[in-house]
Amino acid sequence: MAATIAEYVKNNILLIDGAMGTTLQSCGCDLHRDYLDKENCSEVLLKTRPQTIREIHELFFDAGAPAVETNTFGANRLVLSEFDLAEETYDLNLLAVRLAREAADKFATSEQPRFVLGSMGPGTKLISLGQTNWDEMHDSYLLQARGLIDGGCDALLIETCQDLLQVKCALSAALDALHNAGKTPDDIPLMVSVTVETTGTLLVGSDLGAVMAALSGYPLMSLGLNCATGPEEMTEHVHRLLNHWPGTVSVVPNAGLPTLVDGQTVYPLAPDRFAELVGEFVDLGAGIVGGCCGTTAEHIRKLAETIRDKKPVSRSHVQPPRAVSSLYSAVELKQDTSILLIGERTNANGSRKFKRLLNKEDWDGLVSIARQQVKEGSHAIDVCVDFVGRDGVKDMTELVSRIVRQVDCPLMLDSTDPAVIEAGL
Repeated sequence: MAATIAEYVKNNILLIDGAMGTTLQSCGCDLHRDYLDKENCSEVLLKTRPQTIREIHELFFDAGAPAVETNTFGANRLVLSEFDLAEETYDLNLLAVRLAREAADKFATSEQPRFVLGSMGPGTKLISLGQTNWDEMHDSYLLQARGLIDGGCDALLIETCQDLLQVKCALSAALDALHNAGKTPDDIPLMVSVTVETTGTLLVGSDLGAVMAALSGYPLMSLGLNCATGPEEMTEHVHRLLNHWPGTVSVVPNAGLPTLVDGQTVYPLAPDRFAELVGEFVDLGAGIVGGCCGTTAEHIRKLAETIRDKKPVSRSHVQPPRAVSSLYSAVELKQDTSILLIGERTNANGSRKFKRLLNKEDWDGLVSIARQQVKEGSHAIDVCVDFVGRDGVKDMTELVSRIVRQVDCPLMLDSTDPAVIEAGL
């Protein structure tokens, strides 16, 4: 039996459970009695209906999934504060892992281990959209990760990601929580799953090239896709990941694109067809699969049957991306001209115009300089706000937050002060 989930993934296809929310809809939970009038907060059911949550985990284990996700998709402090549950963040995550672990232990055998993935969703506020800041989000995820780790999860799954800054923040918090617990990603692996919309990008506009370049330096067990669309709409993006991401790739689609029928959201893809399509991703090289919105235990049962005899496909020929990334896209380090051009006019030490505009706090004028350099062919932009007498941390925060939304080009942060660099990151 594989001792850890990482060892299991090396030699087996890891099947994850289906949709917790979809399954809960058929459980007859009452808004007042069970949800405590906190509509759409399924995490409260960890307290009011623990047996129901445990039984749903058992349902998916029985269907053939070796791994289930905890019922903690919205259990970070920022989200729970919207339901007056912020003070229960740690305890809810701890409880969620223990309920899932009880189910896992019931089904685990010497031949077939069962795993618990600590689910960390995107929340309701994104940094790149200015809805929250790094420190607030980091603290929110840190508390959630601590509860999941102390509860005994086998891996941390940062899923349904819509913003690269949110991904980095969640990873930073997870790594800090592991360090504080005396553990590393070798002990509890990190998994990331982003959501690519029908537009072909994440919600904030990042394409998969940017995602792979930005995350290539993190110690991830897997990178993949989940939610937004069904397997057919994911095909192009799955191919891109398999061709350019050297690590394990996960694919967890919805049961098709949702439609409204008599006022109800319906996911049209039947279990047989869902299993057939997702099984094809395994043949191409996906190492982790499962179901997102609209998928039931029957979807997972059919998928388990489809992939039962399949083993991971070798993808040793795939090389890690050699690129730098902006919020939106990646730029290859090796250019056709053999020169990577870096614009230096957004530098207080090298441009009098930039220095003058910075002193006037003309943020639009400063962004205009950055945009002009991209038009002139720069592949990346150097940003330096070091200026005697000014607050470099404040200036870097203000300027970078504006440039990243208006310039489709990677930034090279430049300062002699580590605190200024950190502010830009």
